Amino acid sequence: MQISGTTRITGLFGHPVRHTFSPAMHNAAFEKLKLDYVYLPFEVRPEDLTQAVAALRPLGLAGINVTIPHKEAVLPLLDEISEEAALMGSANTIRVSAEGLKGYNTDAYGYETSLREEAGLVLAGKRVFVMGAGGASRAVAFQSAFSGAAEVVIADVVPARAEALCAAVAGRFPACRVAPCAADSRAVERTVAAKDLFVNATPVGMKAEDPRLIDVAWLTPGAVVFDVIYNPQQTRLLREAAARGLQTLNGIGMLVHQGARAFEIFAGTPAPVETMRGVIRERFGA
Repeated sequence: MQISGTTRITGLFGHPVRHTFSPAMHNAAFEKLKLDYVYLPFEVRPEDLTQAVAALRPLGLAGINVTIPHKEAVLPLLDEISEEAALMGSANTIRVSAEGLKGYNTDAYGYETSLREEAGLVLAGKRVFVMGAGGASRAVAFQSAFSGAAEVVIADVVPARAEALCAAVAGRFPACRVAPCAADSRAVERTVAAKDLFVNATPVGMKAEDPRLIDVAWLTPGAVVFDVIYNPQQTRLLREAAARGLQTLNGIGMLVHQGARAFEIFAGTPAPVETMRGVIRERFGA
């Protein structure tokens, strides 16, 4: 890759960003298509987000991805937001143009596409349990309801967060049964047993010393277990679920497909999805 005076800059705002695979994935895609773009990680603290976003146009960036903890906080800083970003109350992609800054949410697209391609699971009519009520959870919950899920249950260690997200989803999709669940083990055990899909949208499992999220024996046979974490590739939740014979998938597919959609927003051309997936597989030695 050669950097010149005409190279367009894209990248990632987050805190932290040292663990991210996005630069390798996007830069490989730009190189594959011989596009004069580069993707860089930017460590942006919450107190610096306003200034960082304001600098996007003066510095001439083409676009930026946004990750934890900025997905919701970035919305009021934008000139325009897409329908899905407005619906979910969070944005993970910003396109910079002469008209201003437009926010998008590609997480929901990545979530549904990954489920369909890797697990053969169609969300219509399904009963979904989501652990967590943060930015990724919003994408999971809203996309599930939008795609016709029969039920979405959300649990969070901060009950008010789960209740607020449930109210937001139910307000837009009254045909979907949406309810909060207490995050204690007894409540989760009672509620999760009849669900078709269990989604971990929390950071629990990123560290080897993290506690067990749930007892997979509570899950119904035939349930799909989806952990949005992609590093490590196999969390404790996924290992235990697989050992019980449940179908599992991690966040790699969601990462690749949300990244591919963001790439298309930045560059205005279809992304080389298999090139992007290959980079992630190489990083994991798979």
